[in-house]
Amino acid sequence: MTETAPTLLDVLSGDAEAAPKQSLPEVWEAYRSERAAGASPFTAAVIVASQVDRLGFAFAVGYPAALEHMIEGVRLPCALCVTEANGNSPRAIESTLAPKGNRYQLDGAKTFVTFGNHAETLIIVAKAGEKSDGRPDLAVVQIPANRKGVVLQELPETPFVPEVPHTSVRLEGVEVLQNERLPGDGYLNYVKPFRTIDLVGLARRTRASATLIAELSADLVALDRLRDEAPLDPRVHVALHGVYQHVTRLTGSEDFARLLDGAPADERGRWERDRALLRVASKARKARFERAARELG
Repeated sequence: MTETAPTLLDVLSGDAEAAPKQSLPEVWEAYRSERAAGASPFTAAVIVASQVDRLGFAFAVGYPAALEHMIEGVRLPCALCVTEANGNSPRAIESTLAPKGNRYQLDGAKTFVTFGNHAETLIIVAKAGEKSDGRPDLAVVQIPANRKGVVLQELPETPFVPEVPHTSVRLEGVEVLQNERLPGDGYLNYVKPFRTIDLVGLARRTRASATLIAELSADLVALDRLRDEAPLDPRVHVALHGVYQHVTRLTGSEDFARLLDGAPADERGRWERDRALLRVASKARKARFERAARELG
């Protein structure tokens, strides 16, 4: 790491006049550049997300950052493959990872994989057996996307954030090496922790009020502080719920409405189209918060 490694506060001092990044390759290359300069995954994602003009690209840079934080040494670009025909809960996973000599064999299908067609590495969740209480024993493997037996099929664009591509994946007798199976419980260590953004960059480009920028910056600092805490700690879920509620209130405020009024028409249109991204998994987030609150009494 260099002595002048980028920090989270650099998001407030970048060039507000610079042209926003316009493609996934450009976004990911900027992320790699920030990482090479010594920025943490979270800091790199925040800095690059402030340099885009759409939620899809902000999500695109947060995605590898989350995977890097969760999986040490993950090979980028990569895609997490969880969802199947019946959903993404542990009991919905029907793909299997079975021993075969001194290796494993992977079979099954994933119906909705974000960035699957851009990934060089696939992080795949599969059933390796059953636990003593009858629950599925889930494993996670990291394999090259071009491994024999892996078939990717591009899916139609979604109604919002069409810049974020998705694929389905078929897994037919895919060979998995021993060292490609990641350690730990597949659900607790990888899927559950995986489950605020482009706002600062938009605010600075449209000369939003210092108060709005300050409040958004405070949310980023709070998230930065929480990222090193145990993701399954109920206190973390309570704190994250507070940050999420604050961002929700900000994006519904008169200050934010004025910010959008000052944005270019095409950017304003994308924000209105893509706001649904901020509500994705909101029911699951609320359920985790309520469960955490009960645990804390």
